[in-house]
Amino acid sequence: MRSFFYKAYDEAGRKRTGVIEAPHRKDADTELRKSGLRPYFLHDYHKLKEILHRKQRKRRQIIVVGGVAATILSVVFSVVVVRYAGRERAPLIDDYRRSGIVEGNPSVIQANTKEQREFAVDIHDVWESFCPEVIQGIEVTKLLMTIWVTREVRNLSDNELEVLASNAVRALHRKLGANACTLLVVEGTDRTILEVSYNALNKATRLKLYR
Repeated sequence: MRSFFYKAYDEAGRKRTGVIEAPHRKDADTELRKSGLRPYFLHDYHKLKEILHRKQRKRRQIIVVGGVAATILSVVFSVVVVRYAGRERAPLIDDYRRSGIVEGNPSVIQANTKEQREFAVDIHDVWESFCPEVIQGIEVTKLLMTIWVTREVRNLSDNELEVLASNAVRALHRKLGANACTLLVVEGTDRTILEVSYNALNKATRLKLYR
């Protein structure tokens, strides 16, 4: 006797599932119909378990590989940011433009996905509630957010600006899931006044104010 997993409709049209013992698949189908069920899926139970186990292993492998790739990408990005930003001077947006890290358009909201664009709009609204008409444009990727601001940002104290930026970079991590991400606040077109990095592995936020 073999075991067969089935999905079927009963006489009332409700879905039923279970396992039935029969010598062959045709016999299992016959027995189910004799009991008033109309099977629409009937498969060898042990073979089905093997198929499901293979799919689960493949899914876990994809998740692990994807997580490793994301971590490597985050590390590589962080290295690139450090290379261009240095520790002694503010990073120049022109360096990022030339390297392809940012598009560098200070007058629009730029994003590659709908989720990133919606996130940029949310950040814009939060900042505007603290300092109206301060934001010129926002560019969002999974690893980097650049906020272009007007001179009106000077109406915010250093502490207020740092709190806004810190919350924004942590929100970027929560929304898009990068292990390491950075926020640049740029006055005008190329003067970086604040750089904030967040490392999800140790939950550390690092700020550097340049104004």
